[in-house]
Amino acid sequence: MTMPRRNPRPDPGRRGRRAPTWGPDPVRAAERERRRREVCAGKARYATEAEARAHALMHQPGPGPRPNAYRCDVCDGWHFTSRR
Repeated sequence: MTMPRRNPRPDPGRRGRRAPTWGPDPVRAAERERRRREVCAGKARYATEAEARAHALMHQPGPGPRPNAYRCDVCDGWHFTSRR
């Protein structure tokens, strides 16, 4: 006598593949955009690249990775990061 399987085998016709998706999921896209705007709102915004670089260098804690300024595509301003 054999024991029944705990997890039945998947449908042999599907072979473990996911159903195709046709286009982006609007719910996920809206959530991603909301998160991007929320993160941007929590950062300091600068009008120019030079202003962002100057502020980043003034507040650099010491030796280590130098802050880089980057243009934000959410707010169209400038932010800085410590990543190289």
